[in-house]
Order: sequence, then C-alpha cells, then structure tokens
Amino acid sequence: MTIDHLTTTPTTDDKSAAHVRIVLAKVGLDGHDRGIKVVARGLRDAGFHVIYGGIWQSPNAVAQAVLDEDALWLGISLLNGAHLTLIPQVIEALRECGLPDVRLVLGGIVPPKDIPALTEIGVSAIFGPGTSVAEIAASLQSTHAKATNVAELLVSFQQRNRRSLSRLLTMIAAGQQLRDIRDWLNANRPATEASAKNKFRTIAFTGNGGVGKSSLIARLVAELRSRGQSVAVLSCDPQSPITGGALLGDRIRMSDCLPDEGVFIRSLPVASGSQGIASNLDLMSQALEGFGFDVVLIETAGTGQGDIAIRNFADALVLVMQPESGDSIQWEKAGLLEIADVIVIHKSDLPSAERMEGELREQLSLPGHHPATLIRVSAAKNTGIPELWEAISHPSFNRVGTAPRVF
Repeated sequence: MTIDHLTTTPTTDDKSAAHVRIVLAKVGLDGHDRGIKVVARGLRDAGFHVIYGGIWQSPNAVAQAVLDEDALWLGISLLNGAHLTLIPQVIEALRECGLPDVRLVLGGIVPPKDIPALTEIGVSAIFGPGTSVAEIAASLQSTHAKATNVAELLVSFQQRNRRSLSRLLTMIAAGQQLRDIRDWLNANRPATEASAKNKFRTIAFTGNGGVGKSSLIARLVAELRSRGQSVAVLSCDPQSPITGGALLGDRIRMSDCLPDEGVFIRSLPVASGSQGIASNLDLMSQALEGFGFDVVLIETAGTGQGDIAIRNFADALVLVMQPESGDSIQWEKAGLLEIADVIVIHKSDLPSAERMEGELREQLSLPGHHPATLIRVSAAKNTGIPELWEAISHPSFNRVGTAPRVF
C-alpha cells in the first residue's frame, strides 16, 4: 500500500466518544503527593484516562511521558514554591519534544501575584486550594484533539517521528483505520539486517495484581538498555466498567528509566472482561517494530487463572508469581501455568520463596506437564534479572521461521 492511497482518508479523534488522556506528575523535590492522588482518582471517576507519573520527576522525563502517552493535558502539582523556576523548564521540555499544543495546568499553592507570569508563558489554568475535582474536570473536558490525516501521519512515522508513533498507537487503540494501518505496516516492514535475523522480540508478562510485574519490567528495561537494546513497553491497566475512566499507574514503577529516547512506555486501559489485555496489541507491537525498537515488553493487567489470551501476542510468555500466593492444588487447576514459557518467583527475598520453588519444580516435573523455565527474581534486591533475560531471549521462543506454538 502506498501513502498516496491514504491521502483521502483523514480521521478525527472524537473526544466525545474517546476518553481524554492526561498525565499527572510532580516535578522537583516536592514529595507531598496526597493531593495529586485525590485529583487522579477524581478524574478517573469522571471518565478520564489518567497517567500518573509520580513524584520527584524531572521536566524532561515528564515531557517524554506526555509525548509517549499522546496526552492532551499535563497536570503538575507543586507545593514547594518553585513554580516560577520549574514550570518554565517543563514548558521548554514540552517544546523540545514537539508538543507546543499540549495544555498545562498547575495545582498547588501559587501566590496571586505569580499567576500572570505563569499564564503568560503558557499555563492554561491554575487550580488553588479548595478547587473541586468537578471544576477541574469541567475545565479539562473543553479541549478536543485535532483531526489526524493518516497519510501524513504515516509519512512522519516513516521518518521516525516519535509523536507520530504515539498518535498511531492512539488510533490503533481506538480501532480507527485498522485495515489501512495494518496493510501499510505489512508493506513497509523493516528490511534491516536485524529484522532478517529476527532479533525483534515481543515478551509478555502476566500474573495476579500486586505480584510486582511493573517493578520487574523496570529492572529488565534497565538490563536491556545496558546491553544497548531499545525497549518499548505496553502496559495494561483496568478501565472502570461504570465510567470508562482509568488510573494508569504502572509507569510510576518505571520512572527511573526516563528520560531516555531508547525507552518508550505506553499505558493502555483494559475493558472489563478482556482477559487483562488491551485491544489490538498485535498491531501496536507491529508498529513499534516498524519504528525500530528491538524489544517490546507487554504487561497485562492483573489476571486470573483462566486469562490466557495474552499467549497469542508474544514470542515468550512470562508468568510472575510470588510466595504465599497459592499451593499445589491451585497450580493443578487449568490456566496460566499450563502455557507459561518462563515462570518467575518474584520477591524471592521473602522467606517462603525457597519452599515455593521446590513445590513448583515438583509440579513442573509431573508427566505431561508443559515445560517451563523457573527462575527466582527480586526487583527489590535487583537479583536474577540477567538470568531472566537469558531465559526469555532463548532462540526456542521465536515466532518467525519456526512452527507455530501449539497449546
């Protein structure tokens, strides 16, 4: 498919149907985060998709988060009186990322005499103490994304424009023009030496909520970057079945990885009943491959025993478990243990990790059980990470040039 074929198919991001994306973060040394967490929950309940970046963020890291998340808004909370120093730095970082149209709002304690200077440099709104979440939500709902022309977007994507990648992922997530995008990506697969040798890999991480998937992925990202590999992360979090809002907080565990042009993190809302994965993950992964990333790491939302759909989207499937999360009777039940390529006993610094390893090895040694590699890892202690990568990068986990995986 040629670009010319798409020049007559513009598409508009209809924010009346989609959910407004906003990044919330605290920059500088301000560690008071109770207020911003209240706002994050309130905006989630109002139907927003809130990407929470956490505390102690640098202006450049925040700007990269806005860029990669394709957010319309950036909300900064400051209580340390450094607004006249830090906010200009944030605005400059946004401009350097090619995001002059992203709207910035500021919350916290800002003296009235400083407000004109902040609005003059581009702050859209300032919400002081006593502002209700309803007022904030009403203000943020007033903005709509501009129309997107697919042809122009793909030209820019082909030129390795990072914002075009982010916008393309937004379209894919929304189910817009999927056939045209897929056809174009198929026709323009990278014909590089790395692609020919099939070095590109997609690795999926799944497991119950709270087992530490995000912290584990953050450590693995750092390991891969130390080996000179570029990494993209697709991180899935639950979406409210009532409002459609979502609090997308996995990025906070990976904040130490940023800013870094070799790392791309995208937070994805997951509708209830979707087995912990966002829509069109395969096409998103293909877009990231086409952009040039070496590895894509997919993190599911917290999953149950029967949530196995993720197996179709990755070269290797990593099941993350933790001590005291079940016994042999639970593991006998049909589900994830049957299809995992690698099983990680995470938080292996806990006292009962050794016992869990013994029980799992006994389970895996039973006749007819699906073969899997078992590894003990601790993100807190930073142990087992190189061994984990060696296991999941094994040539046997390879979707191209081999027989299909059979389950």
